Amino acid sequence: MSFKGVGWLLVLLFAALVFFLAATMAWIAGLGWVLGLLCAVWGVFLLAELKRWVSLRDVAWAANVGFGCSVIRWFDVPGETASGLMRLALLGAAALCLIFFALLSPGLLGWIASRLRPPPEPALPVEQPASPEALRRWGPKD
Repeated sequence: MSFKGVGWLLVLLFAALVFFLAATMAWIAGLGWVLGLLCAVWGVFLLAELKRWVSLRDVAWAANVGFGCSVIRWFDVPGETASGLMRLALLGAAALCLIFFALLSPGLLGWIASRLRPPPEPALPVEQPASPEALRRWGPKD
């Protein structure tokens, strides 16, 4: 992995950490702040998908994962007070939450962006290959 790849990985990790902390503070402030932050993250992701800005889309994806981790932290209970079955249920809920925020919501937003994106410009006309009849009529001198 090159230095540029490691640097980009650190930027994405930092974005996830910043949005984890921002979403954790939003959970403390109230549900309105949480929904506003989630709409902002998904709006940036949708805009980046529509405009095909890959770097911004990747940062918005990392922010989405950080937000998902804050959701997991929000419904987490102390491990020593929960029973074995409750711990297993919380672990399953955490896995489902990460799957939703890391895979499903970006996929759905990408699908929505593809439906909203204008159709691509038509390609330049290309000369059709010669038909077998034309090839048969042409001689070696043509």
